[in-house]
Amino acid sequence: VALVDGWVSADNHKYLTVYWVYVVTLAVGVSDRKLGETILAWHGRFFLVFVFVAAAVQKTISPTYMSGEMFEMRLLIDERFKAFGHLLGLDKAVAETAYELSARLRNPMTEFEGSAVALPSTDRIRTLGLVITWYDLLIQYAIGLIFIPGRGITDRIGHYLLLFFIFTTYLPAPVYGFGWLLAIYGICLSWKKYPAFNIAYTVSFVAILIYQLPWRAWVLK
Repeated sequence: VALVDGWVSADNHKYLTVYWVYVVTLAVGVSDRKLGETILAWHGRFFLVFVFVAAAVQKTISPTYMSGEMFEMRLLIDERFKAFGHLLGLDKAVAETAYELSARLRNPMTEFEGSAVALPSTDRIRTLGLVITWYDLLIQYAIGLIFIPGRGITDRIGHYLLLFFIFTTYLPAPVYGFGWLLAIYGICLSWKKYPAFNIAYTVSFVAILIYQLPWRAWVLK
């Protein structure tokens, strides 16, 4: 429904969810159970490589991303990152001022010269934005590329990196649908091969759900 009503602005993971439904339907539809598991594992690997490499390449060629501006902006005005920034000791007054200015800019009744406004920031916020930018870029390249060979050692390293990404990324960024989808890919790839990773991915489902608790409101009180 979300894709039909707002296909232009719909989150990427909603499209991936639709594709994955097709894959599961195909896997369940075959009579050979082993073949069905192979279909799930192959597509799980494909989507992990495609999603992470494509995202990393797109970010690499984006000047606003590589400059750190995107995460600096999120730390300043994105409600989802406000509590995370507060935990890291960012100046709450600066973030509140930036959020107020951005809200006024979006208000059609308010006019700014050039339809732009300079948001206040600090060296600490800019540095943190750059750190998050490079962490996000490097770990996405690492996860996407390391699953390509399909060897035991590279897959194990890939699972560790993917789990680390899931557990850390979806704490400040509550896009739980994407996190669950990545965990599903991981389970399909580790199924029967690495039981410990299956357990870890199952725990990540619960962790992402716990992340949805209103802890951000508690932090900001």
